[in-house]
Formats: sequence, C-alpha cells, structure tokens
Amino acid sequence: MKHLSPRYFSPLLGVGGFVVMAIMLAVVRSPTVAVWVIGFGLSGLGFTAGYTLRRAKGASAEDLKAHESRHAAATAKADERLVSLVEVAPEPVLISAGGRIVYANRAAVVALHCDSAEELTAHEFLDLVEGKDREFVAERLREMFSTGRPAPSAEANFLCRDGTRSTLDVFYLLSEFRGARAVVLLCRDVTERKQLQGHLMLSDRLASLGTLAAGVAHEINNPLLYVSMNLEYVTSEVQRIAGQLASGVPHKPAEMVPQLEALERPLHEARDGAQRVKDIVRDLRSFSTGGGGERVWAVDICAIMESALRMARNEIKYRAEVVRQYGETPLVDANESRMAQVFLNLLINAAQAIPEGNVPNNEIRISTTTDRTGRAVIQVQDSGVGIPQDVMPRIFDPFFTTKAAGKGTGLGLAIVHRIVTALKGEIYIESQVGSGTTVRLILPPAQGSPAIEGEKPLSPHDVGVCDERRLRVLLIDDETALGTSLRRCISRYWNASFVNDGRQALELLRHDGGYDVIVCDLMMPEVTGMDIYEELVQSKPDLSKKMLFMTGGAFTERARLFLDSVPNRHLDKPFDLAQLEAAVRSVAAN
Repeated sequence: MKHLSPRYFSPLLGVGGFVVMAIMLAVVRSPTVAVWVIGFGLSGLGFTAGYTLRRAKGASAEDLKAHESRHAAATAKADERLVSLVEVAPEPVLISAGGRIVYANRAAVVALHCDSAEELTAHEFLDLVEGKDREFVAERLREMFSTGRPAPSAEANFLCRDGTRSTLDVFYLLSEFRGARAVVLLCRDVTERKQLQGHLMLSDRLASLGTLAAGVAHEINNPLLYVSMNLEYVTSEVQRIAGQLASGVPHKPAEMVPQLEALERPLHEARDGAQRVKDIVRDLRSFSTGGGGERVWAVDICAIMESALRMARNEIKYRAEVVRQYGETPLVDANESRMAQVFLNLLINAAQAIPEGNVPNNEIRISTTTDRTGRAVIQVQDSGVGIPQDVMPRIFDPFFTTKAAGKGTGLGLAIVHRIVTALKGEIYIESQVGSGTTVRLILPPAQGSPAIEGEKPLSPHDVGVCDERRLRVLLIDDETALGTSLRRCISRYWNASFVNDGRQALELLRHDGGYDVIVCDLMMPEVTGMDIYEELVQSKPDLSKKMLFMTGGAFTERARLFLDSVPNRHLDKPFDLAQLEAAVRSVAAN
C-alpha cells in the first residue's frame, strides 16, 4: 500500500474540519456562536495541521538524505583510513567480498610472491588456498557467517604465483568494506617458522639415529655375520659334493641325500638373517625419510611401536625388560614416520632414565587401549629415576634437558608435544623421583583415511593372473649383481632380460616395445628410471604404463615428487621374491 504524499495533508484536514462543522449544524438546529466558532476552528486547525505536517515531512526527507550522504562520506573516509593503516602493516592482510579478493596489502603481495595487488584481486579467495586446505578454510568461513562471530586463527597453505606455497596463520573477521559485507583476513606469514620446525624435527631424528647408530650397527652385524658364515659353509659343502661327483667314483643317491639335506638348515638361517637386516633397513628408511613426506593416512599404532622397539632394542636390552600390553585400539590418522619419531623418542627417554646392569628389576611397560570416546590411548611407563617436580613445568620447552652433555638435544619432548597436538591429540606426563615416569598419549580415531596405494606388500595371491604364456620382462638396474639375481629367480616363470644401463635400456625400448612388464630402478647414473618413463610417455605411452619401479629410497625432491605423481606401482628395496612376482603379475594384468 502506497503512503499518502505530504502535499495532500493540508486540504484533506481542512475539508475534514468543514465536514465536522456541517455535521454539528445538522445536529444542532439552532447553532450558537460557539458552534460556529468550533466549526470554523476545526476547519482552520485542519488546514494549519496539514500545512505543518507537510513542511515537517519534507524537512525529514531532506534531513535523511543529508544524513545518508554524510554517512557514505564517513564510510569512504573510514575505508581510506583502514587502507592507509593496513597498507604499511608488516603482516599480510586480505579483504574478500562476495568470495573475491578486493584488497591485498603490500605484505600480502610479498608473502604470496606477486608483483602487485592486482594479481591477487583478480582471483577468488578460495582459489588461492592449496587444495588439501580448501575445504577446511571454506568450513571456517561458513561457520563465521552462520554465527556472526570471528573464526579462530588456523594455519593454511596458500598457492603463490611462482608455483611455491606459503603457510599463513589466518584470523577471520566479519566487517564492511566499500559498502559491502566483507571478510577481513589478518594473517601471519609462518612459512619460515614451519621450515625451521621441519629442520628441528629432522635434527631430532638425526640425533636419535646418532644415539642408536652403534646399537643399529650391532643389530645388523650379528645377522650379517651368521648369514656370511652360513653361506661360506654352504659354498664349501657344495664344492666338496661337486668334487665327489666329478671324481668318477659312483655314489648312491641314498648317500648324497643326507649331505644335501644338511645344507637346508644353514640356508634357512641365512635367509632369516637377511630378513632381520631387511626389517632394520625398512625401519630406518621409514624413520629417516618420512615415508611419504607429511601425508597422513590411517596407521596401526601397535605396528609402528614395534618398529620403534626394534630400532631401540640395543638401547633398552641392557637396562630393562619390555612388557607389552596391546589392547584393541583404532587406527589413527597420522604420518607413519612422525609417529615412529614420537615413539622412538619416548622409548629412548625411558631407557636412558634407567641405569644399566639391573635388567630383571627394571621394565618399560607399553600398553595400548581405547577410551570411552573411541580414542586410542598409548602409555609408556618406565621404572627409571623419575623427573623432579620443579622441572615438570619445563619438560616441553625446546632445548631444555636434564640429561648430561652429549646425551640429548632438548628437542625430543618438545617435538613429541608438537606432533601429538597437531594430530588433535593430547599428551600427559606423570613422574615421581625414584619411581619412574608414565607418558600417556591420546589420539583421535581415523576418519576413514585410506592407506596409500602400494604401501602394503603384495602377495602372489592378491592378483589372479594365470600365466597362460610366458611374460616378457625387462629388468633395468645399474647394480649388475642385483639384476642378475632377479633375472635368475624370475626366469623360472617368464622370459626375463637384464640391462644394467639406463641409456642402453632406452635405446632397446625405442626399437622393441613388446615387453609385458618393465621392472626399472628409479635412481641410476646418467639416465634414471624417471627419464625412461618420461620419454616413453611421449613416444610410447602404452609402454610407460607397464613400468614397475624399484627404489632403495627416494632421496631427491624430484624422486619424491615423481613417485607421488605417477600412477605406476613401486617396490621398496629390499623386497622378497613373492612381492616381486605379485607386482609383475599385477602390472601385466592391468
């Protein structure tokens, strides 16, 4: 319904006064002077009131228009003051309206490696956020819009113009900017801090490896010794039996069988020793290289604890007995290497808190269980010397240590605390001098994160490929002894060829593309497995899909990125024959 215009107020109220007067005259048959006065008075009052209201209404509209104009000018001036203040701020500030970046200060331009703010204001805000953090940031924004309250600060990775990434700690605030609802993002560039934390974590891992080096060498030397001794014994026995057979003296099979059977036991012992060395190398590689960078997936904490125990075995076995109490626990979303670092630090601390020489009366008790909310609980308890109460408030401080010089860096518990809290977990430490220390970790259960494809070892039964024909397999490795042994083993089933040079292999593949599977070492001098793959992708893409990579460790950034980006399977050395056969069959089937 439309409002009545002010210009009609005066005549309407005036006419209303005359109407009232007419009604009174009709009712009062003999009007007195008072009646005439009241009638004319009402009519005049109507015209006067209408005129006054009309003037007041007009004045109100003019005042409102002036007020709006003053408000717009004040808002524009406030925006200018905000921009002039924020522009010189030392930390990045971004303003987003309608999902797009509408302002970026100079610090934001520098942090995101741009030349000008226009390079940022041309983008949607979420397009600047790295993919794995995008949904997290979007959820923060949705929560802020629904509640109207600022969102707490949190770290997120942002994509820079040059292809690198910067880590910003972002505080989200609702506001208005240039007349529109906007989100102000107050940031701190923590990229260098994150890099420093990474270096400190690496330093801590290397320090732990240094502490364990002598023990790990001992653990490797023992099996290597009996592997070597058993192989020497088998070699000498084979030569002796061969000499008997070559002498021309007839021998009955019944006489030879016991001699051959006697070789079986030392061969099994040699194989078991090689397996022990393989397990130690795998544990060291997982701990030192990170087993997939900072990627997080569902991991078995008991299996990781066992890996850490194997690495710390020599540090523990002269001090205490290990008691395991593994209860049912959920998988945990974590990086396997980081969790190994946590457990290894706790085990080393527990061992070093117990003096050597009294093993039967000391123990390190490890228990796992699930709490009432479904979280995994891991407890490491030792019977060591304990921690003084005046020291307890500082145990998580970086570089603080109560150990003797050369025994610790003071980073162990600080890094344990950082890793656990980053996983949204909790850590509690109880200690009493003379009675030992208990460390309790509580970690949330996995949210269905799948394990990384190819991490689990394959079994020959995992792939139902029937070898109706002998596959053609090409082996490429610069280690001649390794390649020769692999060819010898798989030639029982398939037609295997071996080349010990990447350049020679590439030349061979240019002229012969009839291989079913190409088993190739990742790192080789001059022409690497990566180089061979990249050329095949261009020249023979179907053949590139048949490559199966072997690696003793992705030591370079290029190698790590390569394995993360290609769909091909890879085998970590050392692997066993069953894993190799299963992987070859799988590649051939696909």
